[in-house]
Amino acid sequence: MKKHYLLALSVVALQTLSAQAPKGLNLNSAPQTATHGKVFTEQSPVKHDVMGNSAQRREADKTRFIRIGSTYYDLQTNYAMPRRMIQHADGAISAVWTTSVSDALGYPGRGTGYNFRSAAKVWNPSDSTRVENQRTGWPSVGVLADGTVYTIGHDATNGGFYMTKSSSATSRPSSVTNILTEAPYKPIWARAANNGDNIHLICSYTDSAAPGEKRAPTRKGIFAPMVYSRSTDGGVNWDKKHIMLPGYDSTLTNNGGSDQYAIDVKGNTVAIVNADMLQGVVLWKSTDNGETFTRIFADSFRYAPYNAKRLMPDTPITNDGTVDVIIDNNNNVHVFWGMGRVLDTDTTDASYSFFPGIQGLVHWDEASNKQQIIASGASFDNDGDGANSMQQATFSSLQSGAIPSGMSTVARLGNTSCMRQPSAGISADGEIYCIFSVPVEGVQSDLGADYRDLGVVYSTDGGATWSGTQNITQERMLEDDFGCVAKNVDGFLHVMWQQDEIPGTNLQNNQSGFGNHPVNLNLIMYQAIPVDEIKAGTIGHYYGLGVEKPNTGKVMVVNQNYPNPFTGTTDVLIYLTTPGNVQIEVRNAMGALVSTQEYKQLDKGNHILNINGEGLSTGIYTYTLIAGGSSVSKTMMVK
Repeated sequence: MKKHYLLALSVVALQTLSAQAPKGLNLNSAPQTATHGKVFTEQSPVKHDVMGNSAQRREADKTRFIRIGSTYYDLQTNYAMPRRMIQHADGAISAVWTTSVSDALGYPGRGTGYNFRSAAKVWNPSDSTRVENQRTGWPSVGVLADGTVYTIGHDATNGGFYMTKSSSATSRPSSVTNILTEAPYKPIWARAANNGDNIHLICSYTDSAAPGEKRAPTRKGIFAPMVYSRSTDGGVNWDKKHIMLPGYDSTLTNNGGSDQYAIDVKGNTVAIVNADMLQGVVLWKSTDNGETFTRIFADSFRYAPYNAKRLMPDTPITNDGTVDVIIDNNNNVHVFWGMGRVLDTDTTDASYSFFPGIQGLVHWDEASNKQQIIASGASFDNDGDGANSMQQATFSSLQSGAIPSGMSTVARLGNTSCMRQPSAGISADGEIYCIFSVPVEGVQSDLGADYRDLGVVYSTDGGATWSGTQNITQERMLEDDFGCVAKNVDGFLHVMWQQDEIPGTNLQNNQSGFGNHPVNLNLIMYQAIPVDEIKAGTIGHYYGLGVEKPNTGKVMVVNQNYPNPFTGTTDVLIYLTTPGNVQIEVRNAMGALVSTQEYKQLDKGNHILNINGEGLSTGIYTYTLIAGGSSVSKTMMVK
């Protein structure tokens, strides 16, 4: 089995990770120390931001988000972020996450959290109970041909998956079916995507089990490989089950891994990408609904397959296992990954070193067969020296379940690089948007680890050129991580993520005796960001600009008011481009002003505003939202 090491810092897992542990982490052995003596703290492989902008965080630039859920279970993925938010044909949105309403040991009530926002409705009240009646995790979500919703979460204890379905497009998934079991092995960590009732699923196998228990198969020379399954009837039957894709064999790698893959589907085109530090980035594309696949290398690793007896002294650049894939409007594929770097100067063991401080995001597109760095850590520099320098606690891990000597906390997220987890969306006219997670220099917890924010870059020319980086969260003293965007960008970039009070995760970074990262409630947040604001460069401060002036921005309606028709009160979801006041004027069918309301000192961002219709007679009314020098009007009906 492969073993990962940071220079002079051994990479060891906590027993609390259980079946969720990333591959290559030994859950049972004593801690080991790498033989390499130098601690490498390189922060970024590129010296300057590719676009010259700095997307730093400002205390005065607070943005308001919508809470759609919560969870005590704070590890949403081991590596790549799955597609956990899906847009319906009418613009409605379904979102899922791994939830637990209790902090009880082992999280026995863990499962799929679910929320829904209809095309003419704000989000349902935050409900973080699971949709299944079974302990699950790592959900995917999709919309079937009839508009109903499915979720698929894994059973880490027994292997296989629990699939739930809703009875209508607007109802909560509830019916549960056990699918794709493979005794005695344990397939988990699924990614699913669909077109209508054609569901395509990739997964791997758990690498933890009781002594003597079969954990995962070895196929084509790969232990715990990524495998592919397909259903053409909405998940009732699966005509392909856990098959190996062509060319995925020991000439590439000798180990599969959890969550180091992504999938996208558009019509009959299926794109599957697999990434690994010691393998490269490999794409499989099908144009016949998964009947046949062609293998394409988005990025090759010259030392693949990894052999512990072969030196890697030149610290080759590779990927960090966090990856995303999207099919554009011309059926060309785009792949994104976090940059990684590795080293091996010792052939006496099976270990190698990697550099968790690396900060670079790479894009490759099929049409040009070229890759380029589209974001770097320099964009999040806070002191103007051109580098996003971080505290060591940000990229250090526990050793033997304990905090390394001389440190108060650790916050590394598995074996990923500091800039990680791309998630991409595309608009009807082909504009591509990609978010990612990165620590921000100089914004630290009281124990000395840097908090993370989410950044975004975009391309208006099919990926040929990319914008500067903007910071889309900027929450003071809060960590924003595990970001995901809805694939369809409809004038708004729909983003969800997990928000934590402490950098890192409890599941990966807590020393129980010290309690440096206790179990605490994490929030699942949502933001609808106008793409015009992203393209105008106004959603995140650039280095050197001042604080925004209040009451100078625009107000935009994300959703029509709901309920509509209504009696009493109704709600409307808005986006405010700068901090300030919002006035609501209500006029009757004759144009006469019948009521006014004012919301004062609102933060920039999303807000759910309540419109008071008490005392209004039955009929059609126009409500106008006024902010700064802008206004927008919509109609509503009182019953």
